[in-house]
Amino acid sequence: MKKIIVILSLLLIFNFCIAQKTKTFSPLTADSLTTGNYKDVLNSFFQLAVNNLIGPDKELKFTSNPFAVMAKMNPELMVDTNYYKYRHLRSLNFSFAGKLDTSYRFNGFISSVNYAIINKRDITISQSFLTSAYNANDEFNRLNDAFNQFIATIADAEERRKVRKIHAAIFMDSSTVTFNKLDKPTQDLIIALANKINASKFLNLIKIDPAINIRKASQQSFDSLKKLFQNKLLWTVGINDTTYKDQFLFSNISISSQLLKGVLNPLRNNNIELDIKTNFNFIDDTVKAGRDLKRSVFSFEPGFNWVLKSKYNQQSLVEFKFSGSYNHVFSGIYKNEKNDRLTFNGTVRVRVFNDIWIPLEIKYDPDRGNVFGFINIKANFKGITKAVNGK
Repeated sequence: MKKIIVILSLLLIFNFCIAQKTKTFSPLTADSLTTGNYKDVLNSFFQLAVNNLIGPDKELKFTSNPFAVMAKMNPELMVDTNYYKYRHLRSLNFSFAGKLDTSYRFNGFISSVNYAIINKRDITISQSFLTSAYNANDEFNRLNDAFNQFIATIADAEERRKVRKIHAAIFMDSSTVTFNKLDKPTQDLIIALANKINASKFLNLIKIDPAINIRKASQQSFDSLKKLFQNKLLWTVGINDTTYKDQFLFSNISISSQLLKGVLNPLRNNNIELDIKTNFNFIDDTVKAGRDLKRSVFSFEPGFNWVLKSKYNQQSLVEFKFSGSYNHVFSGIYKNEKNDRLTFNGTVRVRVFNDIWIPLEIKYDPDRGNVFGFINIKANFKGITKAVNGK
């Protein structure tokens, strides 16, 4: 019964968005609002990255999720019921990376899997968002329904056609039609219907500003809600391993957890994301001959990501990430190495084009006085635009 209610709710919201002739509920639109930091934690489509571009240990990395791959091969998966059915696959990311040495020769292979245990930001599958979105536009929805019911009572076909055209101009089209530009009979009809359904907020709205566009007013509350959900919690867990060119499997294994949570009001042109990452690493002990996993290191890295957004479309343009890292060696400690070590880290992430980011990572080790810098290039691409827009 619960599944039936959820699916019916999904269909209701999808139909509402279609009636509004917008693409606000599209996965592409939802993905465009996410930060670059978020896409590095959980990617909704595809990402190709070159990590440590000018360093000795370069990586060429590809990341995706099973649903994006399946939708690329079968666009029917973008139909609302199928999209919801396979929603758990969107929470799973897999990645493969080839390691290159200073001479750009193959030096190893990395594979990883991440899964979002909690992802309240994905508005396209969030039941909470569906309920909130419908409630946010409750009066507009009920007024729209009441207008349609009135049209159904008109006996004359020609008159019914004219009124339906007026209804479309008011509730569906992205036009410049405002309430005060409607003729008096249409204004009186809308006010009468609003009184009938007790739409007090709507009546107060047109009283304060008779020049409102009804369709745009309903869309604004929907857009604001989308932005508010960008502050919701994301928590992922993952595991990755490294295989070197000598074909020793599982040379390094890392078990990780990462949490993101917005802090400031996401309707502003800047925001702050709380970012907490933990890793438990089983690493090859280089002191001993051959390869093993006898060196174990735990790291805890709390930080925050400052996001500067465009005032036009609310997309993230520049991000500054600051964090501190605590590392503890449980076993396999090297000579003259401390069990505990602190580092300070910073990342400047710049959106060069719509889906291409250049993150510059800097790490400072106060104990040794070392500063490390890494330049990466990350391209996020969708590859299923036609499938999404078509469905």
